[in-house]
Amino acid sequence: MSFRAWRAAWLVLAAALLPVLARAQDSIVPFGQEDGPRAHLRDRYRKPENSQKLSDSVRKLAGDDPQERLEAIRALGQIEDPKAVEALVGAASDGDMRVRIKAIDTLGQVRAKDATPLLIQQLFMRDTDLGLKQRILASLGKIGDTRATGPIMDLLARNGDPAVRGNAIFALGDIGDPAALPSLDAMAKDGADPLMRSLAVEAARKIRTRPAPVVVPPALAVDRRGQSGAQATP
Repeated sequence: MSFRAWRAAWLVLAAALLPVLARAQDSIVPFGQEDGPRAHLRDRYRKPENSQKLSDSVRKLAGDDPQERLEAIRALGQIEDPKAVEALVGAASDGDMRVRIKAIDTLGQVRAKDATPLLIQQLFMRDTDLGLKQRILASLGKIGDTRATGPIMDLLARNGDPAVRGNAIFALGDIGDPAALPSLDAMAKDGADPLMRSLAVEAARKIRTRPAPVVVPPALAVDRRGQSGAQATP
């Protein structure tokens, strides 16, 4: 076969294969974004790995080495398991301040609502310094639990430190609870500190422009749970 004939045959073959390759590429789902049975299968194989990781991290948290406890907290922040959150909540009272701060920050990052009562309690403890209060407020804002709204507004009324007050206002804006609007509006209008007034204005704006939560009708919610259970059946 001459070079020209070979080249022409190759071009014809390539033209025929291109649509097939394109369809194959479109059918590839990035790892971690699969739905349905494939996602369930992936999670099934990941469970033993996470279980071992969880056990190792809990063991390290009980040890005497602060560096190992810090490593354990980093690992726990990557595990989607209620027991991981439970361990992080315990670490939020660690005697080593570095470990305690890391646990509080991680609870905010994973949006652990189970940590809300403990964080609120620590917010009002006498031995909680201003820097730690700022960390707690930042985590409560990320968690977004409306149970923190009242205590944070109470803190605003009691605490005169500008940094803590600023963090408290930010947290209220991040939580997005409309119950905070009367206090924020009053502060925006009559506050003595121009910076606090501007922060209150911004926090109130965030709450008012926050998208409304999606309400799922009860019948549809039951139907979705039934579909989820069907997919989970091997």
